[in-house]
Amino acid sequence: MPLIILRSRLNKILSSAFVLLLLFFHPANASAANFAVTSPWIGFIASFLAGDSKNVRYLSGWDSSGNVIKTTSPRSGEIIIAIDAKDAENFRIKKNNKELRLLYDELHMTKEQIRSAFFDPAMLPFIAQSVMKIMAEEDKARYTYFQRRLAEFQSKIESTIDIGRHLLSEIKILDITGAEGAWLRSSIKGAVRPPSAVWEGWKTGDTKAMRAALDEAGKRNWLILMDPWTPEIIRSVAVGYEYRLTLPPPAGDQDYFVFLHDIFLLISNKTKNVKTK
Repeated sequence: MPLIILRSRLNKILSSAFVLLLLFFHPANASAANFAVTSPWIGFIASFLAGDSKNVRYLSGWDSSGNVIKTTSPRSGEIIIAIDAKDAENFRIKKNNKELRLLYDELHMTKEQIRSAFFDPAMLPFIAQSVMKIMAEEDKARYTYFQRRLAEFQSKIESTIDIGRHLLSEIKILDITGAEGAWLRSSIKGAVRPPSAVWEGWKTGDTKAMRAALDEAGKRNWLILMDPWTPEIIRSVAVGYEYRLTLPPPAGDQDYFVFLHDIFLLISNKTKNVKTK
């Protein structure tokens, strides 16, 4: 009889422990908060922190040229996450909206700088932390889960960069991207970017200096790298060079780290069997 009682108690303990484990590790539950994000860049991060996109809805996406296009509006009951008040205004969301949560009160950065920030491994963890704080505040029951996902986010950045260093350790690149080069330059030493003053000169029409740099890259068999946000005046000159690559914009249904990994893979495939001089 005591053995039967002991087994019964043990079964109850194990059942309770199993339920607790499910609650701890399962990313979503019936009472989980629902979030609407103005920026698809923020959507990438919020979806990762949530564990899936079930409770994160994008209000915008990218077109084939990398432009952010508004696709829908917030729904009743959704917590809206915007980069700052200006970002919210672009979606006709008033600052006094009780469901609105801002990552930053006012961000003194250009559109180009904001875009590049989502490719900068030094900035990504801080952005993710700001997103996590909002999500955890609105969904307190999953605070521990969000913390764990934030740690995984940082780990994913580091492991993906390590893959890039392994794949691209020997290549040379002239980086004339508008944003994605920030990710690349953090990973390999062979990515060369024109100095800021030179870059600004190219953007204002200094094609002589631009062609001189592109010619030199061509002579040395350096890959000329562009992305959807390369300024058109620079792109129009660079397309005249054969050894070049244009990176694609992200897709809304793509995993963030698959997208970042694919940047390295595309470059690796393009530069395979090419020797620099």
